[in-house]
Amino acid sequence: MWLKLLSSDQYKVINDLLISSHGHTSQIDHVVVSEYGIFVIETKNYKGWIYGGNYSEFWTQNIFGKKYELHNPILQNQGHVRALKRLLPDVSPDTFIPIVAFSRRATLKLSTKEPVVYWSRLRRTIRTYKTKLLTPEMVEQVYTLLLSSNQVSKEKRKQHVKNVKTTITRNQHALANNRCPRCGGQLVLRDGKYGRFYGCQNYPNCRYTHQA
Repeated sequence: MWLKLLSSDQYKVINDLLISSHGHTSQIDHVVVSEYGIFVIETKNYKGWIYGGNYSEFWTQNIFGKKYELHNPILQNQGHVRALKRLLPDVSPDTFIPIVAFSRRATLKLSTKEPVVYWSRLRRTIRTYKTKLLTPEMVEQVYTLLLSSNQVSKEKRKQHVKNVKTTITRNQHALANNRCPRCGGQLVLRDGKYGRFYGCQNYPNCRYTHQA
């Protein structure tokens, strides 16, 4: 993995972190703790052309003309950042830096504000952040706390998978009833730049969208 190439003196890497916050669990692919920020990394290994934006609930995967939906990894990662902020309330919100990374099997055709890069550019992207946000002592404290909070038992990880499946089922039920999975509002058919889509009636307070 490209993260292994980061200097261990400057960057503390935690892989496959599972934390619990407010009764919910979050499984984070990689967290990198450094003086330059806490990098929260979601990795994907999809192939084909990948289309999407910041606020769409789903992105589109196009493989030789066949289209498939995938959950927006930016939104997934934002959930991970929120969980970390709850676990680390004394750390400034600006310290958390979300990054989504894809393998070279994918061709990215995205319109996003947050960094979405290829795995091979992950280390370079992290090293572009030069402003020091944490002291060396804080880096050690955060790293130690995250390690101690990591739930490594098989039972906890099985329960997390069960919770994820329950959430997916609940969201599918909401969509089947033309309801927004986020806030429960009615879904409205709209015309957009890239075709027709369903958006929540509570926009702009809720930015949920779903491809028609």
